[in-house]
Amino acid sequence: MPKRYFAKTKKSGSGAAMVVVALLLLLAVAAGAAYLFWNGRPAILGHSSIDLDAAQKTLDEAAALVAHSDFPAAAEKLKPVLKLGDPVLTPRAIILQADADAGAGNADAALKSLEQAVSDYRTSTEYPALTARYAQQLEKAGRKDEARNHYQSLRDNAPAAYRAAGITGLGRLKEAEGDLVAARDLYRAALEAAPWGSPEWNQAADPLGRLNIALIFAPAATPESRYYAIEKGDSVTSIGIKLNTTQGLLLRANNMTDTTRLTLGARLKYTPKDFSIVIERSTCQLFLSDNRGLFKRYHVGLGMPGHETALGKYTIGNKQKDPTWFKPGAGPVTSGDESNELGTRWMPLVPAEPNLPADLGIHGTIHPETVGSYSSHGCARLSNTEVEELYDLVVRSTPVTIVDKYVPGDPAAAPATDSPAATPIETVTQAATPSK
Repeated sequence: MPKRYFAKTKKSGSGAAMVVVALLLLLAVAAGAAYLFWNGRPAILGHSSIDLDAAQKTLDEAAALVAHSDFPAAAEKLKPVLKLGDPVLTPRAIILQADADAGAGNADAALKSLEQAVSDYRTSTEYPALTARYAQQLEKAGRKDEARNHYQSLRDNAPAAYRAAGITGLGRLKEAEGDLVAARDLYRAALEAAPWGSPEWNQAADPLGRLNIALIFAPAATPESRYYAIEKGDSVTSIGIKLNTTQGLLLRANNMTDTTRLTLGARLKYTPKDFSIVIERSTCQLFLSDNRGLFKRYHVGLGMPGHETALGKYTIGNKQKDPTWFKPGAGPVTSGDESNELGTRWMPLVPAEPNLPADLGIHGTIHPETVGSYSSHGCARLSNTEVEELYDLVVRSTPVTIVDKYVPGDPAAAPATDSPAATPIETVTQAATPSK
């Protein structure tokens, strides 16, 4: 017996009534169709003829104009997409328009358009992106409590990438309040939530690195820091060897110089770390990691065409401050000479695999404008400020892996299994003839 979804009732004249109702419904549908045809026809036909690929190309062109600070041209470019009312492309255009308005100094217009958009596009797949951008504008306008509410909503309800944007926003608010440890932890959580290398990941990576550096070099205690009581016969060098840390980190974290006299029983702050380095050749990036993941991301200059930086596994050799550069085909170029291509620090890369070059290293540069490009003869170059920072973080024998594309967890990027134990020994001997 077939299943019955509606019970039948027997009423006099019910069949005639149903016929009347059906006729009325048909008339209503016909009338509505006629109205839409005659009154909504241009809009409907216009929308159905939209070339979505062309609209997306327009958005890409507008984004490039915003990136180059050509805000009036970007605003003009966005006009047709803003008029579409498309549930995906129009919210994206609104975000770009807000960026153009804010860049041109019209923050109020940016805030107003975003506020309207989060109301109008609640069912759009772009709603989390709108919310994230609106919260950022609220934050910039000083309306931090409202911004916090939106960031918390993203953290609790949005897909992973936008959840990361919400967590990063909460981190910025904590950093503004001066709670650097809480902010650092939020940036790290955002990094873990976002896909590696995504825009949301990039928004968290640099703030995380900045705070990691600030906390490890500052005298104030952190949850990870430890203290060492100075004993008779200690020196900064011997303490560094005992603790497997660098002299530079001990000096920075305790507001000392290399001439500071040590006081028996005084306590020195240090932070135990087991660092590793991955250099990604395809993007000219250096990733410094600890056991929690990324510690800081640096941009580096790498080998130019014909002198490509050799892929493989290495370890850091004897580090040198203010190295002398033995320029191929010429005499030694001493430290401080304006033509010394090594800058202020030299960290040689010792091959941990066969058939790798023995003349590569990580060093500073007298041409900071070349950092981030393929500009060297094979070495990795950083600005002098950043190479001095890295020098004070990593000890000798720290593993370094150079890959074309870094995929976290890929065995190809893992440190060499037969790398020697890390040691903080530093030298002031002259550098060999490196590929600069």
